[in-house]
Amino acid sequence: MSERTAFMSQMVELLTSTVSFGERLSNMVHLLARFMKVDEALYFGLDKTKETLNLQISSRGALPGQPRLEFPLGQGVVGAAAKTRKPQMVHRDQEGVLLDNAPLEKIQPDFHTLAAFPVADDNFLYGVLLLIDTHLRTFTPSERQAVHLASLMLAATLRQGLLQEEAKKRIAELSVLFEVGKALSSTVELDDLLERVVSTTAKVINARGAALQIIDAETGETRVTSYYGQVPVAKLCPPLPSGGEASGSAEMPFLQGETSDAQGRIHYHLAVPLTFKRQLHGTLCVFDKIIPGGGPQPFDPENRQLMFTMAGLIVNALENALTYQQVETLAERNERMVRNLTVLQEVSQAMLTTVQEERLLDIIIQGLIQPSGLGFDRVQILEVDEASQTLRGRKGAQRPPDAPALPLSEVLFQPLAKELPTSEWQIPISPGLGAMAQAVLRMRPVHQHPSLPQSGAGAPWPSTFDAQEYFVVPLVVKDRATGVIVVDNQASGRPLEPEPLHVLQMLATQAALMLENAHLYSTIEANNRELMLIRERMLESDRLAALSSLASGMAHEIRNPLVSIGGFARRIAKLVEKDSPLRGYVEVIQEEVSRLEKLLREILDFTGENLSYFGDHDLSQLIEDTLPLLQRDLDACHIKVVKDLQPIPRIHCDDRQIKQVFYNLFQNARQAMHETGGTLTIRTYTQEREDGLYAAAAVSDTGGGIPLDVLHNIFNPFFSTKDYGTGLGLSIAQRIVARHYGHIEVKNELGRGVTFIVTLPIAKYCLVKDAGQGAALAGALNAPSGGRR
Repeated sequence: MSERTAFMSQMVELLTSTVSFGERLSNMVHLLARFMKVDEALYFGLDKTKETLNLQISSRGALPGQPRLEFPLGQGVVGAAAKTRKPQMVHRDQEGVLLDNAPLEKIQPDFHTLAAFPVADDNFLYGVLLLIDTHLRTFTPSERQAVHLASLMLAATLRQGLLQEEAKKRIAELSVLFEVGKALSSTVELDDLLERVVSTTAKVINARGAALQIIDAETGETRVTSYYGQVPVAKLCPPLPSGGEASGSAEMPFLQGETSDAQGRIHYHLAVPLTFKRQLHGTLCVFDKIIPGGGPQPFDPENRQLMFTMAGLIVNALENALTYQQVETLAERNERMVRNLTVLQEVSQAMLTTVQEERLLDIIIQGLIQPSGLGFDRVQILEVDEASQTLRGRKGAQRPPDAPALPLSEVLFQPLAKELPTSEWQIPISPGLGAMAQAVLRMRPVHQHPSLPQSGAGAPWPSTFDAQEYFVVPLVVKDRATGVIVVDNQASGRPLEPEPLHVLQMLATQAALMLENAHLYSTIEANNRELMLIRERMLESDRLAALSSLASGMAHEIRNPLVSIGGFARRIAKLVEKDSPLRGYVEVIQEEVSRLEKLLREILDFTGENLSYFGDHDLSQLIEDTLPLLQRDLDACHIKVVKDLQPIPRIHCDDRQIKQVFYNLFQNARQAMHETGGTLTIRTYTQEREDGLYAAAAVSDTGGGIPLDVLHNIFNPFFSTKDYGTGLGLSIAQRIVARHYGHIEVKNELGRGVTFIVTLPIAKYCLVKDAGQGAALAGALNAPSGGRR
């Protein structure tokens, strides 16, 4: 077998071998150099994008520190062979050869003969095969033909390798698309789907980052934005021109280019459109293609085509997810609507169970702050003061952090767990003084948003109110604002949505009507109570007047003969000897006369016929003056006196009558403790009432209390639970206190004792009429009449 035949046989074996593509090419170049007996054979591959030929294979193998050799198309013997697609042979001594092929001196400084053969088939040029010899040499036609055949085999090998790479790439792309479709079809949740879209796109394209943006074509607002990896902030998703404007052709639009960041680094981007059936426009972008061991690279047409293919799958998946999201949003909205209507119904039913304003306020606030209700963090209810034209705090509460999750129907009737102070809420109702005044004046709800400036900077806001966002809803009845409801979520930081404002407005409408009805009911009830009290007082006044008239007449009829009897009894007592048997009878007559005279004095005090002389006196001093009158009896009964007499303003009173009041109270206490002893406690202090300042004295005993069945009769005249006494002590005390425009109250604790509280107006609240002679009878200014039982 000839040497040429053996060479060709070996080349065919290499062509059909199963070794790797690179190893086959290297073995072919090595075999050709040995067959042609040249010093070195080189293969230069064609880079179509740069139109250059780069050294890829050497017959001597990979040399350490081998320089990168590159010939532009048409330059040197390598570039000429590639451009003309014809073999080229030159010698060193030819003119210009050394200059044109100077890069070859880096690997073969002594070259003399260069022969370049194009490696190509009928369609494509793959590269150039260069034979280098250090001697002057020519190639015979037979050798040229052998090299030509070897070049064709190299081209076939390259084409086969490219086809294999293309097939592998297509298989990989189909596999990627399959995985993409599988990932996109695995969920209909929009957020999860967007995350999978951008992450999968970046991984498939081998990009450092990816972004997706969907815009509403009608409003221009961004509906959806998502990104993955490293995305330049300035190019989150670059705008995509329509039609072929971006690509410069009639094909599908795309945008491809590069930008520089602040550090001067180049970033590449590729964007393709997402075309939806509805009024939505979308863009899918990738940034900075990466290759192993290299920096960012621009994207090639294959990446663009793959992006277009993926865009179709992504649009279908996103349309399904957007539809699902709309259906889910509608279902959630309907669910919230049903829940809110249920809350309104339960709160309305609860409000119908009472006409007490305080209970209504508790129910309204519970419905607003409970998690099972409308769920606001804090509520303040303010009412309009018509007289001062201000908003005043009525009631407020905050949801406690550990509020138990109970049904709303149960929580509505529970007391508020965390009430808020309302005394600081006093806001003038005037334009420009805040959202609350604005809601009252316009009778419309106000949403104070944190992005809006706080209106009414000069308004006297409470120091505890620090909410940046809140709702103000007016309480309107018959075209008149009676108050406002203020709610916020300052504690949790949750934003206030428009939907709860509509529900709050509906609740406020019902609450305003119920509160107005409760106010009217309480007004009517108070008027009825006042009428009943007036009626009872009139009946009692008539009864007492008749009783007083009868008692007064009897006292006058008894007084004259009693004076005579007493006088004669005292005269007889002087005439009867001490050891006379008549002495005992005379003393009995004197004692009984004294008892009857005391009874007549009490009857006259009760009928009010004794003259009253008013002046300014110290209540504590009056009590100090009264105690010695009973000190001996208190000591005899082992009763300890505890005094807590505070300095208080002077009262305008008849000192003799006020002493009589406390004398009667001290006597009652002594009689209650005369068997077992005990403690008599006397305390004085001031008391603030609606009509002014009062001086108060509390007299407490430890006598065990008053039986409940007789408690309501203790101020009735001639009523007594003892076998002795007239039963006029408390009645006289009550009438004296009433004549002084004061009050007397009783606090009964069975098993412990009784406390009587006497309150009298201080001197500066009384209208004194000076008659010119000493103390005059006193009237009163804004003082209630009658006593309190």
